[in-house]
Amino acid sequence: SVDRTIRFWDAETGLQIGKPLDEHYSDVNSVSFSPDGKRIVSASRDMTVRIWDTETGRQIGPPLKGHTNYVKSVSFSPDGKRIVSASLDKTIRLWDAETGQQIGQPLEGHTEAVYSASFSPDGKRIVSASGDMTIRLWGAETGLQIGKPLKGHTQGVCAASFSPDGKQIVSASADKTVHIWDYSLQDLIDQTRERFKNRRLTPEERRQYYLE
Repeated sequence: SVDRTIRFWDAETGLQIGKPLDEHYSDVNSVSFSPDGKRIVSASRDMTVRIWDTETGRQIGPPLKGHTNYVKSVSFSPDGKRIVSASLDKTIRLWDAETGQQIGQPLEGHTEAVYSASFSPDGKRIVSASGDMTIRLWGAETGLQIGKPLKGHTQGVCAASFSPDGKQIVSASADKTVHIWDYSLQDLIDQTRERFKNRRLTPEERRQYYLE
């Protein structure tokens, strides 16, 4: 909430559980449970990402710092080992969920604020949504952009996420529409071959683009 707190609620009764989590010092924009339900990760206008113990309500470790503007979205990877965050600083960042250390360099390519970023069900890809009116796919291991940006919205894209089977993407935009994107792996392979047609791919790129 913009009241700077995170609150737990009983899904059956609707009653609040325990005290609010109130270590953020500005609006809390996004929260998400870890896959095992033992932790929560939060993103705030205070430019930090924080991890919390769901049983005690205590913050785990120091805040995760690196973004240079509001953090709008945050979520765990399917295995709970990584965290992805999206920010108004136009970047997406990956974090080690155990150590709190940033993994690699920021994912850069969007030309406006990034409002949403989340993992694919298999944890190999990330989808992001931005004010630049595009949705982009990234390799979760390499940080490289996969294929071309998905374009079709006429205003900023507020959110995007994968379907449970990872074969479709749904996006929501300020243009008042929701789009469903159906892309094939072959399309990505063809785009990649075109992109790298003048040189051989490195082993890392081959793994990234599933060309083995």
